[in-house]
Amino acid sequence: MAPKTTPDVPTFQVIQEQLPVIGDNLLDLQVFRPGTGSRLLLALLEWETPAGEQREVEHQLQVPQGRLVRYALPYRLEETGLHRASLRLYDPENSTFIHAVEELRLFARPAWELLGDRSYYTVEDEIRFRLRRNRRDDMAIPVTVELRRGFEVLDRVDANMVGQEVSGAFAAYDLPEGRYWLAARWRDPVGGADSLAVVCEKFAPAAREVKIDLFSQSLLVDGESFFPIGLYWLRDEDLGPMRRLHFNSGDYYYKLRGEEVASLMDAAAVEGMQILLELTEYARGKPEPNYRAIAALVKRYRQHPALLAWYLVDEPAETKMDPASALAIYELIRELDPYHPVYLVNNRSRTYATYSDASDILAIDVYPIPNYPITQVGDYMQQARWTSLERKPVWLIAQAFGGVEHWARSPTATELRNMVYQGLVEGAKGVLFYRYCQENERHIQPLALWQEVQRLAAELAELSPVLLQEEHRLAAQPADTEIKVAIKEYNRDFYVFAVNVAADPRRLDLRLEGLPPMRRAEVLHGQAVPTLANGRLAAELGPLAAAVFRLQTAGI
Repeated sequence: MAPKTTPDVPTFQVIQEQLPVIGDNLLDLQVFRPGTGSRLLLALLEWETPAGEQREVEHQLQVPQGRLVRYALPYRLEETGLHRASLRLYDPENSTFIHAVEELRLFARPAWELLGDRSYYTVEDEIRFRLRRNRRDDMAIPVTVELRRGFEVLDRVDANMVGQEVSGAFAAYDLPEGRYWLAARWRDPVGGADSLAVVCEKFAPAAREVKIDLFSQSLLVDGESFFPIGLYWLRDEDLGPMRRLHFNSGDYYYKLRGEEVASLMDAAAVEGMQILLELTEYARGKPEPNYRAIAALVKRYRQHPALLAWYLVDEPAETKMDPASALAIYELIRELDPYHPVYLVNNRSRTYATYSDASDILAIDVYPIPNYPITQVGDYMQQARWTSLERKPVWLIAQAFGGVEHWARSPTATELRNMVYQGLVEGAKGVLFYRYCQENERHIQPLALWQEVQRLAAELAELSPVLLQEEHRLAAQPADTEIKVAIKEYNRDFYVFAVNVAADPRRLDLRLEGLPPMRRAEVLHGQAVPTLANGRLAAELGPLAAAVFRLQTAGI
């Protein structure tokens, strides 16, 4: 018999001030019961691991009435990634169910992480590194980080870690080509002695190099930072006009074949456009990928000046592509061309981890309008970043179409802008619009929607230097959970990206904790008027509205 519910619902809030790690964690729970005395309550935490296994832990809480009490509920995670959880509160004395949080996500990171700053090295003077512990602890811990080649230690850095991170660098310019290791050791009073090691590869310089800055998850094209602003379904004749509209990249969605691809690539090089070169036709929906054809294509175009990345496959889960086949294609490409990243588009969030090892860049195509909540964009972006432990770029394929197949209508201009800004707030390092439509396809992409695509492209081009920066970690989120925020620093200014995912007006009230004193706030994009006072940024955001604010520090 199911437990009865009770109308006597207390205040019940889960507070996640830091993400969990592999190992022992504490879930903060805040409970308030009116009245006097105290009562025993049961808290049941259940979760599904990334591998699909079910786990649970139960805790007894003695809750005094009439005051707010905070509890730390122990639980243990054994696997990195996203654990889908629920927390339920029961009154065992009356056999009543009190409250539940059904959509609780526990994203578990390793307790320690070591990272180099480039996907590969050629002419860099340094190999920079970061060693991070994902538990908040003020205790100083001695750490050693070494640069090794095989068993040989080439250089080392000794430091005391105070806080959560230690960074440093090793000289790299005179290193011979080959494989190196960054190796870290430490002694944690809680966890004991431990170590980590990651690979660093140095190649001979190439005429064309596309790298990934692993600290910011952004692209470096021939040494220059690059934020992709792209379109799907491009043809030769579209490249020049689209470049003048601030687009810098694109894809032909495997609609071209043979010499048509060659013509597009050559035209793109002339116009300064970067192309995602398709391999989908050799892999998607086939019992076995055509490895010979893939190898031939890679060899033909690997030095082409318009090549941005190899497009391994589009939506592999949609056609039940074997993850082992996707990984085999990835490894073949990396062997033939280590100088360009591999790009994959996945439309099913539950399979992000399944195909994660088969790409250097994960793009997600989230098309929620009109069938799903618009918040699905931000949710899927967050899950994609979590799946890769924020170690690889995640790009957004924005829905700029409708009125076809099972999409009964296209997004409005406001909805498109909201989806793009959700992506930016959640850390998108590239935005491509699906898709470019000819004038005879306005039933798929109304003129107002296409005009908004153009406005967004111009904004993204303007904001690219800011968007390529690492995100400033917020000490406190806005009080209104319907407003999502990200902060980035560029040229000593701070930029606040804010988006209201609600269909009604909401107020941004952001505590600027951890930032220097600010003297001025201005809106760069959007209609909101900001106010800056007492270390807080405030503004009214309309329904589904987005805004970018620039904050100037008091010392400027």
